[in-house]
Amino acid sequence: MKNFVFLLFIAALFSSCNQTPTEKAKELLQKPATFEQAGKQAEELVKLMTPAERFKLVGGDVMGTFPIKRLGIPAVHFTDASAGIRKNKNYYYDKTTAFPCPQLLAATWDTTMAYQYSRAIGEECRASGIHFLLGPGMNIMRNSLCGRNFEYVGEDPYLAGQIIASYVRGLQSIGTAATLKHFAGNETDFRRRLSNSIISDRALHEIYLQPFKQGVDAGAKAVMTSYNLVNGEWAAQNKHLVTDILKDQFGFKGLVMTDWNSVWNGEKFIQSGVDLEMPTGLAMQRDSSKIFGSKRIDQMAKEILRTCIYAGFYDKNYRDSSLINNWDERAKIAYQTNLEGIVLLKNKGILPIDPTTVKGKILVAGNNAMRKELAGGGSAHVHGYDNKTYLEMVKETFGEDNVNYVEDPSTKDLRSASKIILFCGFPEKGKDAESEGRDRPFVLPDNDLITKAVSLNKNAIVCLQTGGPVQMEWEDQPAAIIQAFYGGQTGSSALMDILTGKANPSGKLPYTFEKRFADSPAAGYDQITSEKLKRVPDDEILPERLANVFTNDKDTARFYTYDDTYSEGIFVGYRWYDKKGLDVRFPFGYGLSYTTYAYDSLNVNKKGDNVVVSFDVKNTGKRAGDEIAQVYVTDKKCSVERPLKELKGFKRISLAPGETKKVELTLKPDAFKFWDESTKHWKLEPGVFNIKVGASSRDIRLNEDVTL
Repeated sequence: MKNFVFLLFIAALFSSCNQTPTEKAKELLQKPATFEQAGKQAEELVKLMTPAERFKLVGGDVMGTFPIKRLGIPAVHFTDASAGIRKNKNYYYDKTTAFPCPQLLAATWDTTMAYQYSRAIGEECRASGIHFLLGPGMNIMRNSLCGRNFEYVGEDPYLAGQIIASYVRGLQSIGTAATLKHFAGNETDFRRRLSNSIISDRALHEIYLQPFKQGVDAGAKAVMTSYNLVNGEWAAQNKHLVTDILKDQFGFKGLVMTDWNSVWNGEKFIQSGVDLEMPTGLAMQRDSSKIFGSKRIDQMAKEILRTCIYAGFYDKNYRDSSLINNWDERAKIAYQTNLEGIVLLKNKGILPIDPTTVKGKILVAGNNAMRKELAGGGSAHVHGYDNKTYLEMVKETFGEDNVNYVEDPSTKDLRSASKIILFCGFPEKGKDAESEGRDRPFVLPDNDLITKAVSLNKNAIVCLQTGGPVQMEWEDQPAAIIQAFYGGQTGSSALMDILTGKANPSGKLPYTFEKRFADSPAAGYDQITSEKLKRVPDDEILPERLANVFTNDKDTARFYTYDDTYSEGIFVGYRWYDKKGLDVRFPFGYGLSYTTYAYDSLNVNKKGDNVVVSFDVKNTGKRAGDEIAQVYVTDKKCSVERPLKELKGFKRISLAPGETKKVELTLKPDAFKFWDESTKHWKLEPGVFNIKVGASSRDIRLNEDVTL
């Protein structure tokens, strides 16, 4: 028996020695049981690769990793974006579902919905052979003009983190990798490759990095760096940001990639801790004489391979075409997300509208009434299928003979209409569109139309298709105002069901609706003059042929950066407006319903290191509905300045008319901590904390102190 075992060992050794590199690579690409084993396999694969192949791998391809054909290492595919798949002719699909934008998803305050939403997107990725979804996005809404706010999840790090964690789990439950973006401090798209976000260490940790930390803790397999500089260094070259914080402090062990064409200095880049320069390693190519064949390139290649091996991305059966047929279920999830996220901002009793009681013509107008694809622009734009415009759905709902569409309504048109429904937002294309690569105005293109319509007709309803606040000096006049966001392919049908009362609105704002942009902590950032620009060192200027890739102004701006100083520190969003005592249009966490809710019986009790908060919520109206109860914490006395309140818990609950439910939330010690810049750690100072429970950040119904 011993001789037999010895002969088997010799045979295996002989077989291994006679394996070709391709055969050995095939074995090493198999998915192992542990992440540690994946690392060992990746290390062996790197040894089989030539220096040129390793260099090619870490430079990427147009939308994925570069295949190493000699060893049979296939390409791994990426796709945009967070609200579904942006169609790409290189993949298998001929249509994809357009889900509501992530900002609307955040307005649901529903982590279960976030899981279902992203899992549905993951199905389409797996069915199409896509390995990495280049989302979710999670930059904080500090600046309401940012062209990409619709892609993100609002102004509060706790709400954003909870939604993102569920998104990551849902997407990766189907096998598709989530890519957390844009890391970090990318709160504006104004000259986005030239902005230097100056952020304090405390603000970084308490506000801007928290959603990323929650995504990492949820198991995200990838992170994408941002275009901007952070405290004087481009994010993709920022070793402190990527290595010290993301990898060492947060413990991230997946793949870190750059955003497309976001690296200036290849030598600095490879020392940052980023693993992949997308799309084709332009900066590394420029500096290849200094970095080709280095140990750091080998380590980058290993990190890419380790993540992909452990995720099973090299499995020939990764693509599961059977998943593509679940179209109806995915459309239902998109529709339900809309129903839960659309926010009713104002209602003077006109809503809901019973279509059988409408007398006279309903006038439809607004620059978004005929918009077919309800999605923001850029890489996040998902086309969808079976799209219907708002006008089409109004006609279906109220009858074509009862609807009159006028592109530019006259005074007579506005006065004579029985009701007016305005669908207003920003253009789908052009300099004022909400899209990556630019920021948008605070004033709607249709502001004059709205002002005129609401002054002439008391039955005017304004439906907004925006990714954030707009100027609204006419707010008191409309019969109703609805924030519809970008609802994707089911956005128009869901909005009609809310207008007519088939569904009860329940969304709540994931951001503050300020009255004036001048009130914002970001005010003035876009007024950049030549005196404020700073020259980039000559050794970090790319060749002239790449000028258009890196800047919006190839003749001058490419040589300069500008500072975007977050001088408000941790006081962003409602924290800022509370601190300054500023009146706002609509507060964070706000949203109306067709029913009403009462809060009662608050109990706050310590349980070990945790604080258990319980209270009753009652539906005091005549319709079933969902309420989103919110828990805020106030540190009554602290050695550092803290916000007047901070969101630390929430619960979405469904209630029948007259029904009461007890809500119980557990606040862990982290809910009471702040980032101590002197020790570089989280700190809980003993003292008295006030627990606030309410329907929005400025509608607190109950409160009670607890001593820790």
